[in-house]
Amino acid sequence: MGEVHDRVEDPDVRPFRTDVDKYYTITAGGRRGPSQRLRLWMWNADFRVVASYRFDQFARQYHAEHPVKGLPARVFAVVWRRRVMNIHHADLDPKAQIGPGLLLMHHTGVFVGGAVIGDNCVMHHNVTIGQRVASGDQGVPRLGDNVWIGPGATITGDVTIGDGATISAGSVVSRDVPARALVAGNPGRVIASDYDNSAMLNYRVRRAPVAAVAPAPAPEAAPATASEPAPEQRPDAAHVDRALAEYARLRDPDGDRHLEAVKAAIFLEDVFHVVLREEQIDPDLLGTAEGMRAVLARAGGTD
Repeated sequence: MGEVHDRVEDPDVRPFRTDVDKYYTITAGGRRGPSQRLRLWMWNADFRVVASYRFDQFARQYHAEHPVKGLPARVFAVVWRRRVMNIHHADLDPKAQIGPGLLLMHHTGVFVGGAVIGDNCVMHHNVTIGQRVASGDQGVPRLGDNVWIGPGATITGDVTIGDGATISAGSVVSRDVPARALVAGNPGRVIASDYDNSAMLNYRVRRAPVAAVAPAPAPEAAPATASEPAPEQRPDAAHVDRALAEYARLRDPDGDRHLEAVKAAIFLEDVFHVVLREEQIDPDLLGTAEGMRAVLARAGGTD
């Protein structure tokens, strides 16, 4: 079973990094060489649908915090989402709350409304998740972690799908589903309990254990270097040069400037742990190695 790499420290803060890791694990056996990167970022349509949703989430938050500077990203996100809908016939509503580790398998026909979906979800084609129009049900589905959804499944209304549930192909679910249940049919019925879908997911999202709260230290015990950034936030020069070389091989200097900026933004988050929404960044800088170095310096990653 695949595992999230150790560098994904906080899936809640950077869910897209976990999505990327999952795609590499499932589609490339965990390999991240230039050819695997090219196939994923340029040719994998399933991944593009997920990337569009995650970028829309980032653009909305950045625009809310920086109304003027965030406007180009917001507009680009809207255009990208519309393009995904028209070309790939899939739509993940920005109102949906989807946890890290989302994997679409054969994305065509996937429509997700304002649902709540947990970690490590797998969806196949022609899946519909959203409100139920009949009977005035305005609620939305809530899916737990490690849910596998087969082709043609429909989940509607104010229902709760437990952790580890498996929704078989063609099922129509309009009632709650217990954890680790296997559901099939129209209407969906539980046909097996305590069903293990780990082999179908072939992945797990690793979260750090919650540490016990220690007593507050005495004032004199405060560390003298509290203002210094953590060592892992300051990659050395060799690390920076290697990462920039990989990025140079992937980018297209003659391509669209805005697309290059999006790719560079994702690359910075993925490799250098830079949270872009916390920085005052000119988007024009993100398409060049010099600009990336400037962003890293401003974010405290390197000099």
